[in-house]
Amino acid sequence: MNQVIQTILERRSWRSYEARQIQEEQLEQILQCGLWAPSAMNQQSWHFTVVQNQPMIRRLTEGCQKMMGVETDPFYGAPTLILVTGKEGNIAPVADCALAMENMFLAAASLGLGSCWINCVGRYLTTEEGRRFAQDAGIPQGYAGVGCMILGYPKGPAPQPKERAAGAVHFVR
Repeated sequence: MNQVIQTILERRSWRSYEARQIQEEQLEQILQCGLWAPSAMNQQSWHFTVVQNQPMIRRLTEGCQKMMGVETDPFYGAPTLILVTGKEGNIAPVADCALAMENMFLAAASLGLGSCWINCVGRYLTTEEGRRFAQDAGIPQGYAGVGCMILGYPKGPAPQPKERAAGAVHFVR
């Protein structure tokens, strides 16, 4: 089987990570893959904010927990977070960012790293506390949260694949 197709079919969302940080070379490769994603009219609407600083991760964790009213770690102990924000006013910033994230998810899987899309960050960045966090984290003005990618060395057995939704493909020939 083609290696790209195999990676797509075997990629899983991981929710358990080792504490050790990923390698810098791996992170750079993953980010490069995000930067080479397709985008509407080649606007490249994305901005990636890599957070590996533990006090900043704790601050983001506590802010998301408070916003969602939960005590569980929304980032599952991952040592690296990539906050993906899209330039407001561009043609399709959410789609552009989602394409970039998918490229990064596949790159991470191909390197043997675990990853997972975390959605709460986009909402958190719209709160007053979240806007302060965005400013402190260096997210540029005019960019809105789309998603957060968590990365790390997977811990435990690989998650089992879920069934694919029936009826998701229809042909008109």
